[in-house]
Amino acid sequence: MLIEALFALFVAVTCALIYSASVPAANNCRAKADYSNVAVGLAQKELEALKSVDPNLDPSILASKGLIDSSTPIGTNEYSFTNCDSAYSDSPARVLPDGQGAITIELIDLELRRVTVVVTWTELGRERSVTVGTWVAKLNG
Repeated sequence: MLIEALFALFVAVTCALIYSASVPAANNCRAKADYSNVAVGLAQKELEALKSVDPNLDPSILASKGLIDSSTPIGTNEYSFTNCDSAYSDSPARVLPDGQGAITIELIDLELRRVTVVVTWTELGRERSVTVGTWVAKLNG
């Protein structure tokens, strides 16, 4: 009877140790997935807002609507939306740790533009990013 009680205690302690060792790893995985989901959602929302507000993708109009920080590019055809927070989109700086957002608008043809949205953030000391893109056509008529 003593051996059975010790064995039951051993099994219970082993289960408790395994459970307590796996909880931090599970929380880290959940946090990574949450940040990735937020970044993908943010990039998709920004892309849809860009297309719906101005199909011409004029930087001055996008800036006036709060979709980009400024109509001044930060790179070649690249605009920041790190600190934008409007009814159309959230701010990467507000919803992600060290979050930043950038939009690249490239002219493919006279009536066709390629738009790429990149959201970056820092997670456990490593930089992560999500890239979403589409083509936008200016349809006359």
